[in-house]
Amino acid sequence: MVVQRRAITVVGGGTGALGSAVVSRLVAAGRTVVVPARRPGRSATVAGVTEIECDLADAAAVARLRIAVEAMGAWEGVVSASGGFAGGRAHEVGDDAIHSQIEANLLGPWHLARAAAASMVSGGAGGRIVIVASRAAVDVARGQAAYQVSKAAVLRLAQVMAAELLGHGITVNAVLPGTMDTAANRESMPKANRTSWVTTDAVAAVIEWLLSDAAAAVTGAAIPAG
Repeated sequence: MVVQRRAITVVGGGTGALGSAVVSRLVAAGRTVVVPARRPGRSATVAGVTEIECDLADAAAVARLRIAVEAMGAWEGVVSASGGFAGGRAHEVGDDAIHSQIEANLLGPWHLARAAAASMVSGGAGGRIVIVASRAAVDVARGQAAYQVSKAAVLRLAQVMAAELLGHGITVNAVLPGTMDTAANRESMPKANRTSWVTTDAVAAVIEWLLSDAAAAVTGAAIPAG
């Protein structure tokens, strides 16, 4: 008799503006969601959500996260929605900003996607990996050097993993949001024209679709959102 293991979807950055919108959609759809959090407590009271203390930039912590999730069930999907922003032109930006952007926008997502992929391959049932990059990964702008380079790198990571995991029934796709309508962006850009900004729920809807069976044939894509 084959025992069906509970399917788990892990949302990195699940306490952030976009991540919270993703978590809300997945819980509403009946999914069991795990949110890795440096400081657990923000979403622990939401039914269907389990928070696990984890710094995604710490490889050992992510290895422990993998074990904890596997004890709960099977990695069915993962969303990497964590990240950060720092400005600065390429010839002026300091090493601290460079390192922080690589850690937040590339290293953390890489650790999470690596753990998910390894678990999905060993489980043999396939899965879905969605990595949130940015329109900044493909549209060059001044004054965002470290941010843009790190987002371009994580986009390439998604494409490379898609090619490498193709024979395992695992899809890997990237979502490229434009400027999202968040409280932080409104505060940092109070005079901006927000008519072209995209809502976090609209981006979350794209992510939810990529996690679904309807997107089973889609892998290696870089999907603009907004």
